Amino acid sequence: MKKLTAIICFLLCCAAPALGQAKIHGLPKGALVVETRKLPPSKHADRALVLWMLNPKKVPSDYGPESPIPCPSQTRGSYYSGPTRVSLVNSTTNAIINTVKIVAADGDEDGTFDIPYATRKGYYYEVASRVRRTAEGKPTIIRLRDYNGDGKAFEFALFDAPACMGLQTSLVGYSEKRDRVVHYPVKLEVIEGAKQSNRTAFWVDYLFNKKPLQPGYWKYEIDYTGRGGTLDTWEVRYNPAKEQFEGKVVIKAGE
Repeated sequence: MKKLTAIICFLLCCAAPALGQAKIHGLPKGALVVETRKLPPSKHADRALVLWMLNPKKVPSDYGPESPIPCPSQTRGSYYSGPTRVSLVNSTTNAIINTVKIVAADGDEDGTFDIPYATRKGYYYEVASRVRRTAEGKPTIIRLRDYNGDGKAFEFALFDAPACMGLQTSLVGYSEKRDRVVHYPVKLEVIEGAKQSNRTAFWVDYLFNKKPLQPGYWKYEIDYTGRGGTLDTWEVRYNPAKEQFEGKVVIKAGE
């Protein structure tokens, strides 16, 4: 009986292709599916996230296997560069429910972004433990975790290191309430000396690479004063009613 059950399971698995192997309906010509990830169970069945790019350029890393990895390459490695999207898909029908554009930290309106297809482990994207530390391996980009503190692992972070100091972070995830994929906004009050302003950003310095003090709440400092910069104090929390992050950053000039 056990042998028969195993044979049946094998045949069923072979008959039902994985989401990543099946054609996703609605993707434009030239779309490259970088990664797919089935969402944990929710009140909406059969949901998955698909990370894809439109006609991306493939850019191999230019450092050797034994060479130190340059700071910007810590979030890139060998990467695809191009317009980047994340779609919510019905994993039974492979039909797209909705799609969000990943606007890069520099505000590129075309949604051009760099996604690593091979990188070293120990940095911002998870790489399989069997890969040697000096070698590049396939990273997991859609690493689902509970970032907003609602107890459900529906979100994943994106990272962009422009230099050795400064890390831009962004969050994409699934809204169970709206049954949509969301590129989460962060609404900020910015206080710099006597100046006060408000802005909404999709990329925030270090936020989603920091451990929250409690679910959905962060408070941390970024010290740029050693480079002639500022001391930035951040306080951010998740607003579940508005499905957005809100907070303030106080910027003080270095002495």
